[in-house]
Formats: sequence, structure tokens, C-alpha cells
Amino acid sequence: MAKGRKKQKRPLSDAAAAQRPKTAQRKRPRKDKPLSPRTIRRTAALVAVLAPVTIVGLMVLAVDPDHTALFTILAVLALIASLGALMAVRARGWVLWPGVLLGVLLLAVPTATTRAEVLAHRGERTEAVITWAHGSKDKGGRTHWTCGIRRTDGKPLPHAEYQGSGCYGSSDIGTTTTVLVDPEGWAPPASGDLDFAFLSGGVYAVAGLSLLWALLAAAAARRTLRESPAASRA
Repeated sequence: MAKGRKKQKRPLSDAAAAQRPKTAQRKRPRKDKPLSPRTIRRTAALVAVLAPVTIVGLMVLAVDPDHTALFTILAVLALIASLGALMAVRARGWVLWPGVLLGVLLLAVPTATTRAEVLAHRGERTEAVITWAHGSKDKGGRTHWTCGIRRTDGKPLPHAEYQGSGCYGSSDIGTTTTVLVDPEGWAPPASGDLDFAFLSGGVYAVAGLSLLWALLAAAAARRTLRESPAASRA
């Protein structure tokens, strides 16, 4: 017998072949059924209206430092859900990144704008003593200071810390400064020389961002319906 010859496998009998487990056939993945034109229109309308209202509303509530983390997390979750619905309306193309950009701006602008409006309308100038100072550096190496304060008249002060004019370092501890205080305690204190010139601009910015989001959802739905064969028959 020649060396190196491979042993040939004996064919299975019919009975053994019948008992041999059959290899499971791979199932072909089913293609996702496209949304109907009516569903696309309804989803786009809900996303256009509910997304900016929900996100802006939650970020307005996040002005209160006691609840900032909670409402910010809820707003981020609302944005993620809105982007998912937007992608359901327009599964491909350019819609995602403009949606992300507008969503991030909707998260960032309302809190600062609302805080400024609250202090502009009902903020009271109050004398306060700086009790401590804490500095933190940003990525550019610049130091930003946060100072703890207490009122000179001894009244309790909600959210007794602030940033801005008069808070420049540990050398300011013990000095007296003027801060704007919300008597209801919703908005945190701010520097007494806070510039409210951007207040009206911030309100218009929030309205403009909300409008752009609605237009984005409408444009995505219109583009999808235009390319959908079912839409042409509807």
C-alpha cells in the first residue's frame, strides 16, 4: 500500500443517513417593511412638534441646580428618541447630522436664556460675603472660579454659590460683593453686573432652533414620500 494515500470515508448507509441530524438551513433576513405614507406623515408631525417642546421644557426646568442633572438626562433621552423617530422618517441621507446639531443647541440654549430672564425680571441685588473659592481649569488651561456666598443680612440663601464678577480667586474670600438673587430660589445667584443684552436674542434663538427642527422633520418626510412608490399611489 503506497504511503501518503488518504483513507477514503465509507459512505453512510441509508438508515444511518436518515438518523443523521440535518444541518439547519440559514434563514434569510427579512427586509424591513417600509412605513406607510400616513405613518410617515404622522411621525414627522409628532417629531416636529413634540421634540422641541419636550427638550426645551425639560431644559427650562433644569435651571434649578437641585434638579439640573435629572432634567438634563431626561432631555438627552428625549433627544435620542426624537433622533430615532427622525431616522425612521428618513432612514438614509443627510438628516441625522443636522438633527444632532439642532438637538445639541436645543439642549444648550434654553437653560442660560431662562436663567437670565428669571434674574432680569425678579432678581434682587443683594450684598453677600464670599466664604470660599474653588478654581477649575478648562482644556485651554484657563482657570474658572466658583465662589460660595452668604448674605450679609443673615437670611438663608438657596444655591449659595456663583461665578462671575467679584469671584476671581482665593484672595476674594471675606470680601463683600453684589449678586443677583432669585427670591423664589429657582435660578441660582449671578454676578451683579450680569449683562442681559443677550436676553431677547436667546429667546429668539430658541424659537428659531425649534422652527428649524420642525422644517427638518417636514423636509425629511417630504423627501421620503417623494421617493416612495407607495406614496405615488396614495
